[in-house]
Amino acid sequence: MISAIAPAKINLTFLCGPLGADGYHEVASIYQALDFFEQVGVEPADSWQIDLISDGIQESASVPTDSSNLVIRAAEELAKFAGLATAQPMRFEIRKQVPPAGGMAGGSADAAAALLALNSAWGLGLAVPEMMKVAANIGADVPFSLLGGTALGTGTGANLEPLPALPQQQVLLVFSTPGLSTAAVFKEFDRLVPDGDLTMSPKSLQEAFGANLESILGRNSLATAAFSLRPDLAGLAGLVPGKTAYVSGSGPTLFMISEDLSEIEQWQQVFLGHGLKTLVTQTTDRGAELIS
Repeated sequence: MISAIAPAKINLTFLCGPLGADGYHEVASIYQALDFFEQVGVEPADSWQIDLISDGIQESASVPTDSSNLVIRAAEELAKFAGLATAQPMRFEIRKQVPPAGGMAGGSADAAAALLALNSAWGLGLAVPEMMKVAANIGADVPFSLLGGTALGTGTGANLEPLPALPQQQVLLVFSTPGLSTAAVFKEFDRLVPDGDLTMSPKSLQEAFGANLESILGRNSLATAAFSLRPDLAGLAGLVPGKTAYVSGSGPTLFMISEDLSEIEQWQQVFLGHGLKTLVTQTTDRGAELIS
């Protein structure tokens, strides 16, 4: 079996414009990869198969094991790009760590890892820039799941410009149920904010990142929609006195960051005291990688 990993992400900032005539939203986002990975293994099979292995952070029953899973979409798009008339059916073994429907691009990370593993298994020899083109046809977050590190995302989020790495940050992730589907959150955003919330240009956002990250940290156009669909979420975000936990992507995962691990652990105890599942991780400059 050939295996690859790809990182989860948080959005340090996520600004979103109105729904366009093409059915997409213009966004300006700062993506940050986490040292917290999905793993996908592939091997030849008689038919397309998906097996899930979960570490139990969150129930994976909602993850599809049919053709709607993004790893199958990744295989289809890769075969099309490579001009394969008939692609060898594969069995995918997905080791889930990232909670599904959590706003951390777990499905996109699966797709990115699948692309790398399939590129090797099928002997295609595609370079990363070519796979980035394939990734953009799968989903808006898939290119970043390949790239990793820190990046400015524009367009649908798939147009990426790498940014200087942050000084390593400790990251507290706070998980809660039920999950939120990205499509449902965007639909609620369109209802609540029909004119959009793209309040900064990509250039201004990049300049702010370099000059004063605190000024834009946690700004998320989708937070209002996530709070509307999960009214309890705003209360959870304010559990640490004097601090705010931010919504990652479409939520409901919350995050807090600090260079001080002891501070992160103090905040973690607050959420644990309310019976919430948490994880302490850190930022990383790694992207998708083949593993032995």
